[in-house]
Amino acid sequence: MEQFLQFIFILALAKYCINAALTRRIFVEAIYAAVLAVVGFAVWPLVVYWRGDMIADLLSNSPLVADSALLITLEAVAGIFISVFLLDNYFMPKEKRRKSIFVLKVLPGVICFFAVAYFELLFFRSCVGMDFDKVALLYTAIVFAVVFGLSFLLGWLMPGESTKLEAKIVLDMAILFMGLFVNASIASYNISSSHTEVLWTPMLALIAMMAVLAVLGFIVYNVSPKIKNKLCKENKK
Repeated sequence: MEQFLQFIFILALAKYCINAALTRRIFVEAIYAAVLAVVGFAVWPLVVYWRGDMIADLLSNSPLVADSALLITLEAVAGIFISVFLLDNYFMPKEKRRKSIFVLKVLPGVICFFAVAYFELLFFRSCVGMDFDKVALLYTAIVFAVVFGLSFLLGWLMPGESTKLEAKIVLDMAILFMGLFVNASIASYNISSSHTEVLWTPMLALIAMMAVLAVLGFIVYNVSPKIKNKLCKENKK
């Protein structure tokens, strides 16, 4: 299962680099790289005390893995919806685009910061015998170089904003799939002798909430243009 976790972390870091590339400014891309590098250097005093088999022990903790899979799934779903929303805004006429949502383009996720700490643990394990502070500085330099270089490369390979957003959707879908797979691998229903009890009250409450949100979204989608047109007519008068 640790291989799937590594794959999720790699995808999260790639998505972080795409966020940096969306800024289309080399200076900002360098700031993104510096942020991850600083995080890697800040957590090394904790990482050096982690056991080499600590990740395997954590992955054997089913409740913890389930909570982590839920976090991964939520971030992936939120990323997909945000990217679709940004694509919709991108294809609007320039005068109708909302510039206030720019922050959504460059907002990083949470998984990438865990990825930095995890790969730092692997880096420390491969540099046995060296001074910890020197290993941390070397890892910080590598993180900065890799993130900055990959951000610049992705910005050059995908010059269009829509292409970057579509790439983010693909990465989020891959993260979502891997998160669901990890969650399914530790679920009790993959055991033949397991007994799953259905909690009807929470399930009905969830269905009711989804129905209310669907109706509310339908009303807003159909009523808001009429209200906007009415206000425009009143302003013209």
